[in-house]
This record gives sequence, structure tokens and C-alpha cells, in this order.
Amino acid sequence: MWYANYSVSIGDGKVEFKKIMLILTITVSILIISLMGVSYAWYSLSNSFTSFNTTTGDADLSIVYAQSEYVNMTTGVPISESDVPTKAGISRFTVTPGNNLSGYSVFMSIELSQISIAQELKTSDFKIQLLENGSSIFNCTGTDINGNSLVMKQLSNITVGTTYTYELRIWINDTGVSQNELMGKTFSGKIKISSSIKK
Repeated sequence: MWYANYSVSIGDGKVEFKKIMLILTITVSILIISLMGVSYAWYSLSNSFTSFNTTTGDADLSIVYAQSEYVNMTTGVPISESDVPTKAGISRFTVTPGNNLSGYSVFMSIELSQISIAQELKTSDFKIQLLENGSSIFNCTGTDINGNSLVMKQLSNITVGTTYTYELRIWINDTGVSQNELMGKTFSGKIKISSSIKK
């Protein structure tokens, strides 16, 4: 390959083109390495901050969703309270803190995040309920949804090695009058489980 033999005058001396390229390559390499080091240091620092609820970090929880952590539904026919266990939109999941957490206090909260709700469903006829081991621990209606998330279980202590079974139910409660404006509307969200441990 043919290279031109250029020289550049710097001060009183001459520097060849190959030497200039070598100097530029070394300088750019040093700058890139420095930038990567500063970026990693910033990333490490920004990830080291924790919220005041988290004492020593996230707990190791086994979470199993029977359907999905995502809740997507189009409302159907209103149902009576007695039909809720069999006809409501249901999402089941279990949470088990591992035995490797013995000696720690384990805390968990459950939230419905990334909520998207049709305006028509922001009514008291639209119901959401969360059951823990068969007992209701959270109830709300469409009128309670003001933002894009709902805390369904506050941060609370759970027992290591115990499996907790949850059932999220969503339905339109039958009032005995026409509720056609509520049918065929969409609701979606994501079940978010947060945890922390304390020695």
C-alpha cells in the first residue's frame, strides 16, 4: 500500500504523519478509557442509594404467576357478588421467601403499577380485590384510581419458608340497572412485588 510521506511543522522541528497518528490514537484511547471509568463510577454510585424502607437490600423471593404479572382485560357482563370467585377476571400468584433468609426479617409490598383504565371504568361499579391465603386484604373501586398505581399491600413482615397465595380479582359489580357503558372497556396493569430484608 502506498502512503504519502507528509510532515508537519511544529515549532522548529518536523513531525511525520505516522507519528501524529500514533499520538492521536494514544490520546483518544486514554480519553475513552477515562470516560468509561467515570461512567462506571457514576453508575455504581447512582445504584448504591436505597430508599429509607430498604435496610440491607432486596429479599430473595420465589414468585410464581399462574397467568402473568401483567393484567390485561376487556370488561364483560356485570356479575353479582356471589359469582366473583368463578366469573371475575382473576390473576393468581404465590410468593415464598427462601429458607436462605433465615435469621433475617423479610418485608414485602404488592402494588398494581402501570395502570391504564378506560375513563368509563372510574366508577364505584368497577371493583378490584386482592386476597391473601383466601382472605381479602385489599378492596377498591374505579373511583379510587387517580394515578397509574395502587398499593394493594403495604410493606409488611412475612415469614421465611412460608408460601403466600394471592388472588387478584377484577370485575364489574351488577347493580340491577343498565351498565352497557361499562362493557367492552379496557383495564391493564402490572403486579409489582417489592421486598427488603433486615438483619
